[in-house]
Amino acid sequence: MSDAKKDEKKDDKAAPKGKGKLLAIGGAVTALALAFVAATFAVPAKEAPTPKLEGPFVGPITPSKVQVNLNDGRTYLVLQLNLLHDAYSPDYLTQRAGDAVCQAEIRDALVTIASAKSRSDVTDRVNKPVFLEEVRHTIEPLVFPVHLGDGESPTAADDASGLALGVTMSRSSFRGLHAEHTLRVDALQKLVALDGGTEVRFKGDEQDLEVPCGDGTSLWLDVRSLKPGFQGTLHVGTMGRTRRVLWNEVLLQ
Repeated sequence: MSDAKKDEKKDDKAAPKGKGKLLAIGGAVTALALAFVAATFAVPAKEAPTPKLEGPFVGPITPSKVQVNLNDGRTYLVLQLNLLHDAYSPDYLTQRAGDAVCQAEIRDALVTIASAKSRSDVTDRVNKPVFLEEVRHTIEPLVFPVHLGDGESPTAADDASGLALGVTMSRSSFRGLHAEHTLRVDALQKLVALDGGTEVRFKGDEQDLEVPCGDGTSLWLDVRSLKPGFQGTLHVGTMGRTRRVLWNEVLLQ
């Protein structure tokens, strides 16, 4: 009996030690878990890097040659021009070349410009650079139109907000780069503003809402499909810019 009592006392003394170990292990695990959670929330999320223009790139303005009569009515010009440019993507000009509307507008612009020229206007050492610069200035808003938000084309609406560019945007002189300008949109208050500028109030049925840019230019917005309750900012601007128009092939007859 005395031996049994001794064994019971030993067991009673040993039990608290085992519990102590379990408590210590459990406490350590809890502490590690809390430290992990704290570290996770303490580290700020990394912001996406701001896109930067790459280049220069060069590519044909039109996929095929353009033929036009000059202003004398007898001489015709066959030309194919290259565009030296910078863009966020090296494939952007190729994508625009596959846009039927874009190509129709570019060819129309080239014919309009060239048909008003004489032979010397397109061949003379002094006049030729002037002709090419006129072409560059005219086609720039066609090759690099303004995009809104994540819209893949200038006519596409932004997915998150439903906001789109207005029909007058094609005639706007705004040429800011997409990564450098933001449009603040508040569908609840029915307010929009560009780059922290003057707020413009809208009703919600405007197809061509003018938003001043502060530099004498304007954005034009179609707010009819703006999602109710949307509040946020959207990038707005062009996806690149032109440098020079270069001769690729020219024929006068």
